[in-house]
Amino acid sequence: MKIYDIIGKQLNKALAHFNINKNLLNYLKEPNKIINVNVPLTINNEIKLFSGYRVQHNNILGPYKGGLRFNQKVDLDECKALSGWMTYKTAIHDLELGGGKGGIAINPFDYSDSEKEMLCRNFIKLIHQDIGEGKDIPAPDVGTTPQMMEWMNDEMIQLTGKESNFTGKPVENKGCEGRTEATGYGCVEVLKYWANKNKFSLKGSTYILQGFGNVGIYSAKYLDIFGAKLIAVGDHSCYIKNNNGIDVPKLIEYVSNNKEIKGFQNDESDINEFWKTKCDIVIPAALELQIDETIAKNIQCKVILEAANGPLYFGSDEILENRQIDVLPDILTNSGGVIVSYYEYLQNINKKYPEEYLSKEETLNKLSNQLELTFNKVYDLKLEKNTSYRNCAYGLALINLEKKFKF
Repeated sequence: MKIYDIIGKQLNKALAHFNINKNLLNYLKEPNKIINVNVPLTINNEIKLFSGYRVQHNNILGPYKGGLRFNQKVDLDECKALSGWMTYKTAIHDLELGGGKGGIAINPFDYSDSEKEMLCRNFIKLIHQDIGEGKDIPAPDVGTTPQMMEWMNDEMIQLTGKESNFTGKPVENKGCEGRTEATGYGCVEVLKYWANKNKFSLKGSTYILQGFGNVGIYSAKYLDIFGAKLIAVGDHSCYIKNNNGIDVPKLIEYVSNNKEIKGFQNDESDINEFWKTKCDIVIPAALELQIDETIAKNIQCKVILEAANGPLYFGSDEILENRQIDVLPDILTNSGGVIVSYYEYLQNINKKYPEEYLSKEETLNKLSNQLELTFNKVYDLKLEKNTSYRNCAYGLALINLEKKFKF
């Protein structure tokens, strides 16, 4: 099954509980625009071409918004799916932003900084007429960094003269305090609100974490503050397990120096053993389609926190629901990044810098308030409709889109 097809299935399942304008649903079925380019990069006097994409799914609420991903698995289907999820991710909070996504099919770790800069600039030269202030505001994603956003933004300024084209930029170059940790921090805040509603204590709880990039690291960091215990973790290099608890600060330091988990401890496990680990919380924070139906039947936890986009196969949802395992859905849980990107975009278009910047504490407090407001709306719908968090998250997003739909 293609990833994009999963969104349609998820929406259809949610629509059994909500009465939404059929014309809106038809309008949302496919992206508004798909941009496909071949990005050149000269290496040792030889030009290589890399497939690049920008998918603009929907702009009912405002400019398209979403990350640019540099990963060897990037393709059109993935970009369509991620742009669709972004439409609902911004809509669930009623932000004045739409949904977009894109990237280049490349492993950025195989290239030097100078090569990545040239690739970033060449990509923007090819798509600059379709993005930028008031049109489409890209941001960092898997494999991209604030520095890469700065290179892209600088190229846009040279081509268009406008500055408010990207978010996720370095703070010293009109970025926003708190953006780096926003997604992982937001995931833990949503988990906290779920725990409060379910009279569940995070202190002393156990969790397993797949993925130890930006989102995984900050999720672990904030869960450590709450007193939760990490007992298994994995990334592209290996999986490790320790029922007595893995030292999160030491692991973060190790990965910051070594770029991977492998070598942190002598004993390694495999991914199958990882998913069988008994715990309270499972956090998929890697890529899409990680928890299939077999894993869903055997997983042992109370709640799944979707820190990644689309980590569950469609059939896994029903299995987990029948097993009374709550799934906190991606369009709510990992939306902290786009919310703080919205703050950055407002700072930029209103030229509020640097003296009017929000501090990191102010940014994260504002983010917490927004997430709590939206979580409570989803929770109230869950009680009213007697259905899953995912169905109600989509329902709330569609209700907000319907209010602004003009056709």
